[in-house]
Amino acid sequence: MENFESGQGAGLSRRSFLMGLALAGSAAAGAGLAGCSPASSTAAAEDGAADSAGEEAGSGASSTSNVGTDVNGNTVYYSMRRDWLGEAPTIADDQVTETQEADIVIVGAGYAGSQCFRMACEKGLTCIVVDTQAKETFETYGGQLGHFNSTWQEEVLGIPKDTFDPVDFIDSYQLQSAGRAHPDLIRQFAHRNGEMVDWMMELQPDLSAVTGVNSLNTSGDYSYKKGYFWTYPAVINLGSGAFETSGAFCTASVDKGIEASPDSQALFGYTAKVLVKDGDAVSGVIVQNDADETYVKLVGAKGVVLATGDFSANSEMYSALCTEVQESNPYTQLVGSGRDGYGIRMGMWAGGVMELGPRAAMGGCTSALPMGTFGAASGLWINKYGKRYCNEAFGVPFVAGVQSARQPIDSSIIQVWDNGHWREFAQNQALGHFNLSDISDAKMDELAATLQSAVDAGATGVNESLFAADTLEELAGYLGFEGEAADNFVEAVQTYDAYAAAGKDDDYAKPADMMFRISEPPYFAEKLQRNANIVLVTLSGLFIDGDGRCLDQNFEPIEGLYATGNASGGRFPLQYTAPMNGISIGFATVFGALLGEHLAEQA
Repeated sequence: MENFESGQGAGLSRRSFLMGLALAGSAAAGAGLAGCSPASSTAAAEDGAADSAGEEAGSGASSTSNVGTDVNGNTVYYSMRRDWLGEAPTIADDQVTETQEADIVIVGAGYAGSQCFRMACEKGLTCIVVDTQAKETFETYGGQLGHFNSTWQEEVLGIPKDTFDPVDFIDSYQLQSAGRAHPDLIRQFAHRNGEMVDWMMELQPDLSAVTGVNSLNTSGDYSYKKGYFWTYPAVINLGSGAFETSGAFCTASVDKGIEASPDSQALFGYTAKVLVKDGDAVSGVIVQNDADETYVKLVGAKGVVLATGDFSANSEMYSALCTEVQESNPYTQLVGSGRDGYGIRMGMWAGGVMELGPRAAMGGCTSALPMGTFGAASGLWINKYGKRYCNEAFGVPFVAGVQSARQPIDSSIIQVWDNGHWREFAQNQALGHFNLSDISDAKMDELAATLQSAVDAGATGVNESLFAADTLEELAGYLGFEGEAADNFVEAVQTYDAYAAAGKDDDYAKPADMMFRISEPPYFAEKLQRNANIVLVTLSGLFIDGDGRCLDQNFEPIEGLYATGNASGGRFPLQYTAPMNGISIGFATVFGALLGEHLAEQA
């Protein structure tokens, strides 16, 4: 599991954070998942400040939100038929006190923006990066960088750099995304992410001091290909080694860029207001100095990059765009723990559009998982009726979690295992998101003590959720099953055990290497909550092509406008697909760096 970093880097495990959450009433919203979201710091103020009265129309900025309208003024593009889009502020030329020029301007200095800035600077460009946060207290969401085939992977984990075939990643990721992820983005990440992580880790003087997430067993016989898909153990804690926090990693990356390009600069404490257009092309952005409220125009000869993060903190925008999350929950409003979407709205005012739906979030409609002793391990999952309901190992937990989110709201999901096979079960799970990250023998000994406490607790269980019994009938009673539901429970466990013994799942086609018998008492079960509304960030953004160029409603590139990180689409176009912890930060950092490289290569 990943560590949640908040404030000055205080750590909180993802599982303990999730287990401590309680779902509130109809107006409640999910609190944050921890971890791997690339929430590049938004360079935006509150909407009210951005749209404040008294700003006069001027020629310096784009001011229309009526992009792609018909003769009646109706917008053609689905995602723009929403009140949440609002109107772009208009800022008169005489309100702008200063104009600065560079090759590129990057809005947002988080995971994606900082790497774009550093790479472009090192490739010879003059760059300006702007962020509303102060440098000294710069924060990020999450702190884990998922990747594969890096030098760190080889030196720290002892897994050779050539272990993973990039083509396997492309194949399995596109299968899990139903072919909706942008093929060029996935190809670029697969072939170059290890190289880019090696480049990022140049900031670390001692690679051995950089900690990771996964602790593997020492037998050496673990297979990274579980079920249908590959999973990956190379997950770096960015707030380790030379950096106390992952925010410090971002600001150090910016400093490294300025070192390579002294004419470049970082404007911390500045808020982006509106993009500037020259005809149909985006040529710059107007920002406001938060200290004295003066306006500065930043002109990018090669364009402007939006790396402003997600929109989960904008409830109206989130509820309107992430319809599957909305429809999977009984809440009137959705709120995550990320950014307010202002950067995305700026891109849309300039002619951009949201990527096609469904639009993903980190959680919501895919995280209704039985998160407990073994994480969301792909064991036997039972619903409130005592019935098994899906292939628990399909893809990785988030993919199978779609069916969990379709179980009765506010009900429990139950995970079942036995005393004779639990170690084998726990140590042979896919290393994807939400499963055990530590499968070492030492960790198994620790878990054995937890299971013994359940045996000792009897009918009261551990925290009234983890139970053990010598018979399945007795275990059903401890879980609160009665009558037909109790009979269903016993039958479901016995049927699953028979399938595991035979190596063939006639019901849901679960791969044989992901099925483990439940035949030796005591039997264990954990009663867990269907937490379907817990969301950290949204993962949908502006519609882009494989070069990071924002597209208009005709799916044509807008000259001079780019997006990366959680402000961009193409990465999680169906749902959160996570074959490793930290994949969204992996995507953000790698795609940010590759975009900086691409811009430097353009004539």
